[in-house]
Amino acid sequence: MLGVSVCLIVIGACLVTDGKISPAGMILFIILGILLCMTIIIYFFKIMPSYYFYLGLCSSFNNGEIHRKFFEKIPDLFPGIGGSFERLDSLLKEQDTLKLSTRQAEFLALQNQINPHFLYNTLDSIRGDALAFGIQGIADTTEALSSFFRYTITDTQNLVTLQSELDNVSNYFSIQQYRFGEKLSMHVDIPDDGYNLLQAECPKLLLQPIVENAIFHGLEEKSEAGMIKILIEKADDDLLISVCDNGVGMAEEQLIEINRSLNRISASSHGEDKNAGIALKNICRRIKLLFGEQYGIHISSIIGIGTKVDITLPLTRPEHS
Repeated sequence: MLGVSVCLIVIGACLVTDGKISPAGMILFIILGILLCMTIIIYFFKIMPSYYFYLGLCSSFNNGEIHRKFFEKIPDLFPGIGGSFERLDSLLKEQDTLKLSTRQAEFLALQNQINPHFLYNTLDSIRGDALAFGIQGIADTTEALSSFFRYTITDTQNLVTLQSELDNVSNYFSIQQYRFGEKLSMHVDIPDDGYNLLQAECPKLLLQPIVENAIFHGLEEKSEAGMIKILIEKADDDLLISVCDNGVGMAEEQLIEINRSLNRISASSHGEDKNAGIALKNICRRIKLLFGEQYGIHISSIIGIGTKVDITLPLTRPEHS
């Protein structure tokens, strides 16, 4: 910029004749002045981003953070030191990775405290002690609890056979029966030719949450004995499962709202509607995600008589069967 100014002074001196500037010289001088102003403006537009980059970089260092966008500009703004900053960026990334690894290690340490194998081994030890002391009830309940956790925690597939799901419900009910005793009973009704139905696919943890709802919202409030019945049927190419209880039932307004909420659920919805309850809503959405919008859940209920949850699934079997 200093060189441009010197050139303008020399040119201006050359344009002066007998102490005066000719009109043509004046015009030329004005044009050169405009060029000088443009040069200054361009220079500042070029240097200001670097200046603000510098301020931002200093601020980031002071805050203990380096914004990635600054590193992206370094090779263009400072070609000579780009490599050094890239090495610094690499070191910072290593620090971030180390911190993340430390957090993961802490999480794994916590997770290992509830390691499934540790849980199973502990429950097996309790069961062994119960058998040794002749306490059959505790032994059976502990075995059911171990099987329930094994099914829930260890198996990660989305689809299981209906037989596996019924076995899990049976284990869950045994645990609850240890608490409630003879007040609760459960019966599973399967057609005589129901073997193929038991091999049909269904979402994992389909029935247990529904049975849990039946116990805690329908049967626990009753003073009389409560019963749960699970009906398995076939209708054309569909598998129909009904979970019935003789609990307290629900009011018509509540029933209408719950069914309306379940009908609004689709495979693409994200669960904003809370009226259907978390368990039913989760089951309904998983059914639609796995099988399609035409499948799902419908509820019937009468106050003082009980509640019935109808589940409709396609009748499919595992590919390996």
